[in-house]
Amino acid sequence: MSTLMALSIVVLALIGLGIAAIFLHMVVWLLGAIFGLFIYFIPSIVAAARHHEHFLWVLVLNIVLGWSGIAWIILIVWAILGERRAPPLRKLSADVFNPPVR
Repeated sequence: MSTLMALSIVVLALIGLGIAAIFLHMVVWLLGAIFGLFIYFIPSIVAAARHHEHFLWVLVLNIVLGWSGIAWIILIVWAILGERRAPPLRKLSADVFNPPVR
Protein backbone atom coordinates (compact mmCIF):
# COMPACT_ATOMS: atom_id res chain seq x y z
CA MET A 1 0.00 0.00 0.00
CA SER A 2 2.76 2.46 0.88
CA THR A 3 4.58 1.59 -2.36
CA LEU A 4 1.46 2.45 -4.34
CA MET A 5 1.11 5.73 -2.44
CA ALA A 6 4.78 6.63 -3.04
CA LEU A 7 4.48 5.77 -6.72
CA SER A 8 1.35 7.92 -7.09
CA ILE A 9 3.11 10.85 -5.37
CA VAL A 10 6.04 10.53 -7.77
CA VAL A 11 3.72 10.38 -10.79
CA LEU A 12 1.77 13.43 -9.60
CA ALA A 13 5.01 15.33 -8.97
CA LEU A 14 6.23 14.51 -12.47
CA ILE A 15 2.92 15.67 -13.96
CA GLY A 16 3.18 18.90 -11.97
CA LEU A 17 6.74 19.44 -13.19
CA GLY A 18 5.62 18.82 -16.76
CA ILE A 19 2.82 21.37 -16.46
CA ALA A 20 5.25 23.89 -14.93
CA ALA A 21 7.73 23.30 -17.75
CA ILE A 22 5.03 23.83 -20.39
CA PHE A 23 3.89 27.02 -18.66
CA LEU A 24 7.44 28.34 -18.43
CA HIS A 25 8.04 27.45 -22.06
CA MET A 26 4.92 29.39 -23.11
CA VAL A 27 5.92 32.41 -21.00
CA VAL A 28 9.39 32.48 -22.55
CA TRP A 29 7.95 32.29 -26.08
CA LEU A 30 5.39 34.98 -25.31
CA LEU A 31 8.04 37.34 -23.89
CA GLY A 32 10.24 36.62 -26.91
CA ALA A 33 7.37 37.48 -29.27
CA ILE A 34 6.64 40.74 -27.43
CA PHE A 35 10.33 41.68 -27.48
CA GLY A 36 10.53 40.80 -31.18
CA LEU A 37 7.53 42.99 -32.01
CA PHE A 38 9.06 45.84 -30.02
CA ILE A 39 12.29 45.56 -32.02
CA TYR A 40 10.32 45.28 -35.27
CA PHE A 41 8.38 48.49 -34.60
CA ILE A 42 11.26 50.63 -33.31
CA PRO A 43 11.18 52.89 -36.43
CA SER A 44 7.47 53.59 -35.88
CA ILE A 45 7.97 54.16 -32.16
CA VAL A 46 10.81 56.62 -32.84
CA ALA A 47 8.74 58.43 -35.48
CA ALA A 48 5.78 58.72 -33.10
CA ALA A 49 7.95 59.95 -30.24
CA ARG A 50 9.56 62.62 -32.46
CA HIS A 51 6.18 63.70 -33.93
CA HIS A 52 7.53 62.84 -37.37
CA GLU A 53 5.87 64.66 -40.25
CA HIS A 54 5.27 61.37 -42.13
CA PHE A 55 4.56 59.08 -39.17
CA LEU A 56 1.79 57.17 -40.97
CA TRP A 57 4.08 56.43 -43.93
CA VAL A 58 6.76 55.18 -41.58
CA LEU A 59 4.21 52.96 -39.82
CA VAL A 60 2.74 51.52 -43.04
CA LEU A 61 6.13 50.88 -44.59
CA ASN A 62 7.33 49.36 -41.32
CA ILE A 63 4.39 46.95 -41.31
CA VAL A 64 4.82 46.03 -44.98
CA LEU A 65 8.59 46.10 -45.48
CA GLY A 66 10.01 46.01 -41.95
CA TRP A 67 10.89 42.34 -42.25
CA SER A 68 13.70 43.15 -44.66
CA GLY A 69 16.74 44.43 -42.87
CA ILE A 70 17.58 47.09 -45.44
CA ALA A 71 14.10 48.67 -45.32
CA TRP A 72 14.14 48.54 -41.50
CA ILE A 73 17.46 50.41 -41.40
CA ILE A 74 16.23 52.98 -43.95
CA LEU A 75 13.04 53.48 -41.94
CA ILE A 76 14.88 54.01 -38.66
CA VAL A 77 17.21 56.52 -40.32
CA TRP A 78 14.18 58.30 -41.83
CA ALA A 79 12.43 58.31 -38.45
CA ILE A 80 15.48 59.83 -36.74
CA LEU A 81 16.46 62.36 -39.42
CA GLY A 82 13.01 63.32 -40.71
CA GLU A 83 11.34 66.65 -40.11
CA ARG A 84 9.55 67.12 -36.83
CA ARG A 85 6.14 68.61 -36.39
CA ALA A 86 5.19 70.66 -33.39
CA PRO A 87 3.27 68.42 -30.97
CA PRO A 88 -0.46 69.05 -31.00
CA LEU A 89 -1.61 71.58 -28.44
CA ARG A 90 -4.18 70.54 -25.91
CA LYS A 91 -7.19 72.78 -25.69
CA LEU A 92 -7.75 74.25 -22.27
CA SER A 93 -11.26 74.63 -21.04
CA ALA A 94 -12.29 78.19 -20.25
CA ASP A 95 -12.88 79.06 -16.63
CA VAL A 96 -12.83 82.13 -14.40
CA PHE A 97 -9.06 82.15 -14.00
CA ASN A 98 -8.34 81.27 -17.64
CA PRO A 99 -10.74 83.18 -19.93
CA PRO A 100 -10.76 82.34 -23.66
CA VAL A 101 -8.56 84.50 -25.89
CA ARG A 102 -10.42 86.45 -28.60
